[in-house]
Amino acid sequence: MEEQLQHIKLLAFRYFEGKTSPEDAEVLFSFLKEGDFNPSLFRKWEDEWLSSLEFQPELNERWEKIKLANRNTEFIKKSIPVVKSYRNYVYAAVSIALLIIGSIVAFISIQDHQPEQYFTLETPLGQKSKITMPDGTLVWLNSGSSLIYSNKYGKGNREVKLSGEAYFEVKKGPKKFIVQINGYSVTVKGTKFNVSAYSDDQLLTTTLLEGRVEFNYMQGSLEMAPGETMEMNLKTNSIMRKKTGQSVNSWTRNRLDYGNIELEELLKKLSREYARTILLDGDLLKKQSFSISIDTNKDLADVLNAIAEIIPIKIINQNDTIKLKPI
Repeated sequence: MEEQLQHIKLLAFRYFEGKTSPEDAEVLFSFLKEGDFNPSLFRKWEDEWLSSLEFQPELNERWEKIKLANRNTEFIKKSIPVVKSYRNYVYAAVSIALLIIGSIVAFISIQDHQPEQYFTLETPLGQKSKITMPDGTLVWLNSGSSLIYSNKYGKGNREVKLSGEAYFEVKKGPKKFIVQINGYSVTVKGTKFNVSAYSDDQLLTTTLLEGRVEFNYMQGSLEMAPGETMEMNLKTNSIMRKKTGQSVNSWTRNRLDYGNIELEELLKKLSREYARTILLDGDLLKKQSFSISIDTNKDLADVLNAIAEIIPIKIINQNDTIKLKPI
């Protein structure tokens, strides 16, 4: 028993350092769920690890970089007191490390009486992440996306702020689940839906797969039904509702399936997916639309060659940029 406990403690220290493998993380989180005393022991180990950092001044630069990143978080309101401590920066560093590895479990244990604090989960371009929120809600974050939530999540609220694209499978509960996006919001109680709201996109798109959601905007609110897509034009504030037959969450399975998509829009999605700059030379083919199904496990070169079979284009590689020219 003692040897097993020492092994768990070692995994915990690796977790605090952001060096845990997905398999070790599963063992650690299973331990936390097994007994009422285990979370307290986990916090004790954390305090022990944090105390050891006081004698490692070479880590200061690391924390400063994380603090600088935290200052750029728009969701933190100036009127809310935010406690900045090494513990917060450790959690941020660990979250980022595990997101880069792949699927993570979002676990932050904070007492109710502490001031409200916000945490950001980010997925770099070219990668995706699967997150389990404290209430059991599952979130898939697409490339170049971020999700912000507070230490009150699951207690005082179930509210998150999204930038980019995410697919949600919301755990049913008494508190409404709210996604904030660019001044708009989607409210649900238990459902499956996809939201796309990248900062460089003109359209904010919500697609409901199961259950019911309410889209709230300045002029009012709209209730959506399963199989329905709502598109909000952020420039004109106009809304279009339509039935969707495409698999909008296929990206969570490393696929991009579109029944009808313009070339310009597809290239933007591929740029995020593969973390490469892909430009279309001229305006001639920008609005060219077609249907396509892409396996994103394949190399980008193979994908572009497949597109060239559909649309007459020439592929030109220029350092880190790929240009497509009409033939």
